[in-house]
Amino acid sequence: MERELDYRRIVDIVQQALQIAEDINLDSLLKRTLDLFVEASGAEAGTLYLYDASRDELIFQEVHGDESSRSLIGKRIPASRGIAGAALREGHPIFISDVINDPRWEARIGELAQLRLHTMYCLPLAVQQRPVGVVQVFNVAHESIDGAEELTMLRMLGNNMASVIEKARLLDEAQRRERRARALADIQARLTTTLDRKQLLTLIMTYARDLLEVEATSVWELDEKQGPDHRVLHSHVATGEHSDQIEGISVPYGQGIIGHVVATGEAVLVEDVTKDDRHYQRIDQKSGFVTRSILCVPLQAPSIQLGAERGMVESTIIGGAQALNKIGGTFTTDDVELFKSFANLAATVLQLARLYTETNDLLMGMIKAFAAAVDSRDRYNKQHSQRVSDFSVAIAREIGMPSEEIYHVRIGSLLHDIGKIGIPDAILDKPSRLDDEELTEMRSHTSKGYNIMSQEELRWLLREELPALLQHHERLDGKGYPQSIGGDEITEIARIVAVADVFDALTSARPYKEAWSAERTITYLTERAGSEFDPRAVAALACARQKGRIQTQLEREHTT
Repeated sequence: MERELDYRRIVDIVQQALQIAEDINLDSLLKRTLDLFVEASGAEAGTLYLYDASRDELIFQEVHGDESSRSLIGKRIPASRGIAGAALREGHPIFISDVINDPRWEARIGELAQLRLHTMYCLPLAVQQRPVGVVQVFNVAHESIDGAEELTMLRMLGNNMASVIEKARLLDEAQRRERRARALADIQARLTTTLDRKQLLTLIMTYARDLLEVEATSVWELDEKQGPDHRVLHSHVATGEHSDQIEGISVPYGQGIIGHVVATGEAVLVEDVTKDDRHYQRIDQKSGFVTRSILCVPLQAPSIQLGAERGMVESTIIGGAQALNKIGGTFTTDDVELFKSFANLAATVLQLARLYTETNDLLMGMIKAFAAAVDSRDRYNKQHSQRVSDFSVAIAREIGMPSEEIYHVRIGSLLHDIGKIGIPDAILDKPSRLDDEELTEMRSHTSKGYNIMSQEELRWLLREELPALLQHHERLDGKGYPQSIGGDEITEIARIVAVADVFDALTSARPYKEAWSAERTITYLTERAGSEFDPRAVAALACARQKGRIQTQLEREHTT
């Protein structure tokens, strides 16, 4: 009868093993496998380690019977140490009758520290003599391992589950690689559709947080604008808990782990920041986030040197990225390499944003300088181009134009009178009305401006803006100049600038006329909407004026 019960027990364990083998989730599979070993051996507790061949380490993966030991999950120990390491190296099970007094037992690790340990059975898991991991069961019932049948059953169970665990681990690794590949592909695809720095960096760091399985990530950019002695790191994007509080925090160059990484260009991995003097505690104090472990890598991007060495590319460090608090374990070498990949993408985004900002600032600065130079030649029309630009942008926004089109409106309106640089001073500064010959010369500023800015290097760059220079004096009825075109032949940007230009001209004082009020000017424009001016642009100007977004020259002078 006893033998029949033993067979029933063995059959029951085999059936459970078969059911567990169907589980493709690695974490669940490991837990159920350890539970089965504890049950099969009649033990009080157990632990399960997986072997990392790349680092020759055992990773604490699962515990049964002591909840306090769950804090050890993810901890790594050299495969050459401890009883588990001995079983792995020797390739056969080890039974110990007095665990605590065995010289190989490493109590300082804290494994099952809440239990009073007696016996231990340590079983290596291998597939074709290739180590997979180790199962340890503690305080084993003697009757569970005092016979050949019991030991054979445990070994058979170990062999079967080792194969199942190895397949599940390979599947888990494949799925992780696939998720990482999809994430990187998605990010790279987004890089071709937008230059929104915050959007892209948030996307990159969110993927990094999820795939690295950490609580938070952040990107820090090096700010060197105040000189080499006043360099700082600014947090641009953060994900995870307290991310809003982390964004905007600054760290002095060279301070903290992030400062050290940016200064040296070396990646740093710290499993316990309380033991690292470089940890910059003020970040946690300001944000309320509690940092325990950290992986920090530099952001390296190509620095394009223009000028005499045009085209020369050098690698430069422009910031750093942080991954904080690994969930359920410690950072691995794979994590470091993956985070470096994300950091490279983040560096690319920051560098592209920097180049775009610098190029745009240079372009806008030059355009404003050109416009100011033209306006300075007309003593009666100071800052006319800037006001027309402000009015044009207000009209475009009121119409609901997208931001990229408003950008072109801003530039085109700033440049609309650039052709006046070729008009004689005597005509520009004449205190009385112009005669017919002078008027013809003045009207030529539209064609002159167009020709000046249509040089080969600028024609494509300003392709959206050039019509504003040429057509801002055209009329819908075809009675304007220089081409006498009308209706839809006149581009939208030119129609907007035309309304803004006339509004500023009429509301500004001249030696031969007083400044009109804004209300009188809007009435004038409204009466001519549809014949001379675009009705939608006129209505948008009136609306923007009503909302306080448009001020005349006199109103601006009174508020400054």
